[in-house]
Amino acid sequence: MQQEYFAIGLMSGSSLDGLDLCYVHFSRKDNLWFSYQILATDCISYNEAFREKLKQVPNLTVINFAKLHIDLGHFFGNATLDFIQKHQIEKIDFIVSHGQTIFHQPQQHFSSQIGCGATIAQITQTKTISDLRMSDVAAGGQGAPIVPIAEKYLFPNYDIFLNIGGICNIAFHHKTANHILAYDVCAGNTLLNYLAQQKSKTFDEGGQIAQQGNVCAELLHQLNSIPFCSEKSPKSLGSEHIYQDWIALTDISNISIEDKMATCVEHIAQQIGNQINQYSTSKSQQLLVSGGGAFNTFLIQRIQNYTSIKVVVPDKATIEQKEALAIAFFGLLRILQIPNCISSVTGANKNVVGGAVYLP
Repeated sequence: MQQEYFAIGLMSGSSLDGLDLCYVHFSRKDNLWFSYQILATDCISYNEAFREKLKQVPNLTVINFAKLHIDLGHFFGNATLDFIQKHQIEKIDFIVSHGQTIFHQPQQHFSSQIGCGATIAQITQTKTISDLRMSDVAAGGQGAPIVPIAEKYLFPNYDIFLNIGGICNIAFHHKTANHILAYDVCAGNTLLNYLAQQKSKTFDEGGQIAQQGNVCAELLHQLNSIPFCSEKSPKSLGSEHIYQDWIALTDISNISIEDKMATCVEHIAQQIGNQINQYSTSKSQQLLVSGGGAFNTFLIQRIQNYTSIKVVVPDKATIEQKEALAIAFFGLLRILQIPNCISSVTGANKNVVGGAVYLP
């Protein structure tokens, strides 16, 4: 059996920052474990017009929605082809594309990620894996989170993982029981970036805006009272939930943007701290943080304030590329026919092998 694989992972998250590309070499030994080496990375930032276009997708007609699915596939495919040429990549076994999540309604048995995998395969002339979540949703699961399986194999020295992207999600790996508990916690950068944009900023760099504000007890209580926050796992969020619940509350509040930002940061920190304190098993455990929110030093400080375990912010490459790396690994497991969606995480009726494979 082949023991080495070269893959490109593509990740476009709910915060709409841009497209992350990660070219990685995976090694497998004795069919038991995996190691990896990141060989090249890139991030294509979305301009404001493109970002706004993606935000408006839920309002499109059916035919325009279908067309955008293909158009985004062309965008991802051409971006990947440029990446391959830029880094003079010669060896690729497959490409894995997460796509852009538009609707996520697992309770209604669907989750929609656009960016046609067949189109990517034809443009790059490379086997492409996409539509990563629906097999799990069809099996009764949330279809999310999907990163924990990569954490299990690729980051064995950590037990707790937090990703602060557009949505905050957390994973607890109980190694002795060979069990993973993972779920979305609350809003993340989708909320914080929305507020930053009202100060003519793309995001709140280092948490500078939040540090200038004061926490509003009333808004904090309202945010912490959002029903999702008290639901038990398995549970997951889509961008539509962030706008309907979190952003709607900030919109009707008449306090300053600085105070809104400070309050939202405190809410996120409290929610994450609550989960850590409930499910961590030892004070010696460490929390590995990734995603764009890891660069928000003020948010990290507030999270550390609510937990006694050590909050670890890794190197820049791990922060920025952990999800794209995980997407590539998810595809590797699909190729190897090893379950990549874990029922203890998603609530599905069984572990499933997710992902549709398109050949050039």
